[in-house]
Amino acid sequence: MNRAEFWCRVLGWLQVAGAALVAGAIYVLWTLIFGWIVIEDAGFLTVAKWIVIVTFAFPPLLSGVLAYIFAERVQRARLGMRDEQHVFLRVVTALAGLWSAGVVGFVGLHLPPVGFFSLLGIATAIIAVMGADWTADLFAPRRGPA
Repeated sequence: MNRAEFWCRVLGWLQVAGAALVAGAIYVLWTLIFGWIVIEDAGFLTVAKWIVIVTFAFPPLLSGVLAYIFAERVQRARLGMRDEQHVFLRVVTALAGLWSAGVVGFVGLHLPPVGFFSLLGIATAIIAVMGADWTADLFAPRRGPA
């Protein structure tokens, strides 16, 4: 494992962990704020809670999972399987990173960026646009003059 592959994996795991923390924080805050309200049929509040959780936590989760999958492609490029473009994965990963950063929105779900996720999302979009070959060579040791 080289540094480029390692940092792609770290980028993915940070986003997944951050999404889990955000989902947990929203769940706890929702319980503290609305938990004292006694309603016979609390279906609306339950649906609203999960809509808020998915809206805030799904973009970084998706971006993190795709960054981790992209790390596998970087590893394959480092091992010599070059010139595999993976166009669909690159496009979806770049869009997920931009969605996580708050640059683009899908199906009406668009939120302002939440600082740390913005940086991670932009980094995910950059590595996806540049491709696995470029990312694998990013931290490769320099070769001296021949």
